[in-house]
Amino acid sequence: MATLLVIPKLGLTMTEGRVGRWLKRPGEPVQAGEPVLEVETEKLTVEVEAPASGVLSHILAEEGATLPVAAPVAVIAEPGEDVDLAGLLPTVSAVSSATSPESPTDPTSPVRETPPTGEVRATPAARKLARDHGIDLARVPGTGPGGRITAEDVERYLAARAEPTGPSGEPIRFRSDGYTLAGELFLPSETTGRVPGIVLCAGIQGIKELGMPLIAQALAQAGYATLIFDYRGFGASEGPRGRLIPFERVRDTRAALTVLETHPAVDARRLAVAGLSMGGAHALSVAALDERVRACVAIAPVTNGRRWLRSLRPEWEWRLFLEELARDRRERVRLDTPQRVPLSRIMPPDPETQVTLRELAKRFPDLTVDPDVTLDSAEALLEYEPEREVERIAPRPLLLVHGQQDVLVAPDESLAAFERAREPKRLALLDGMGHFNWLNPGHPVFTRVLAEVTAWLGKWLTADTA
Repeated sequence: MATLLVIPKLGLTMTEGRVGRWLKRPGEPVQAGEPVLEVETEKLTVEVEAPASGVLSHILAEEGATLPVAAPVAVIAEPGEDVDLAGLLPTVSAVSSATSPESPTDPTSPVRETPPTGEVRATPAARKLARDHGIDLARVPGTGPGGRITAEDVERYLAARAEPTGPSGEPIRFRSDGYTLAGELFLPSETTGRVPGIVLCAGIQGIKELGMPLIAQALAQAGYATLIFDYRGFGASEGPRGRLIPFERVRDTRAALTVLETHPAVDARRLAVAGLSMGGAHALSVAALDERVRACVAIAPVTNGRRWLRSLRPEWEWRLFLEELARDRRERVRLDTPQRVPLSRIMPPDPETQVTLRELAKRFPDLTVDPDVTLDSAEALLEYEPEREVERIAPRPLLLVHGQQDVLVAPDESLAAFERAREPKRLALLDGMGHFNWLNPGHPVFTRVLAEVTAWLGKWLTADTA
């Protein structure tokens, strides 16, 4: 008996979805539960599974069409079954025509969206991406059906608008525990005397190219010598590849502090540490340990590794993840060969992060944005709790900045650290700020983040305060 495949309702507020990529073609066999189609919403792209086994006999909606929830998009029939589309679809066709007057009257024809005249034609995913990056869709050329703008069109526009390689500083190399680390030092263009120095810690990917040059350049323009670098074993730095151990990254950050402390352009009495995401966690740890740090800034930091990794998974997946770590622990004792997995297996990225990493890969083809890491790295992250150390930062000042729309690292991470920290401290929760969407000099949140950071550092790193 023939079965309809329909646009699923993926949230309480979802009213329509865009037909993305068909994973099966007419005439191909399908199994119940097998992905058949990708559907895009304003927030994510999901795979729609076959509700029954059989043959994909008819595709009713072409790629790029936007349809209301429950609209039929395909028919799955038994092998050799003669499908009566007219008898199968009349009720649904009536609902579709009432909801979307511009849908075709022939239920066997592919459904096409025809937006009102004068409206920018764009997919929901493209609209969200453009909104997150502050892009006027009227400026983006569309390559979809009828000139419709797709998410890929917005990504190409972003890549073309960005500088070919992004801002760069003076290359610098230094040693940490016997390994040579690769860094870049951004210095103010005009200085009178020695300036404050900031070590800027990269996120979990371990590479300085992910957002760090933009922030470093802005801080240098504000009068701060800013050092960014690749952690050991990542990017252009030496070290065992794929060891993502927080304690080792803290050691690398303290070595970077020493570089600034001894630089002739830097005032060693006015050193600060800052970081983004997992780099924010390391900034907290370093500030708690190292008295040379006179101020600390953590942007969207992870403050409890176990709580954070748990937040990225449903219960069943969390239990499987812990079982996988336990198996690897037993194998390491027996064979001393830790299993290596893509970082995305440990940190499942949200859709916004996926887009950001794809853009980075396009701009820097030689970079590995989803590196293989050892599973014992996941154990080290589970045990990492910078929130327990934040009270040791005082009386040196602490600034926490977090986006209210951050779904990769929830604002609760900064709230937990703020509760434990002692004065002087400040927590800035910014509306419109996700985890990566603001890393664009043209985005209004970028300006707000830099204003928070420079105002805080300016207050506490003046010569008189030092």
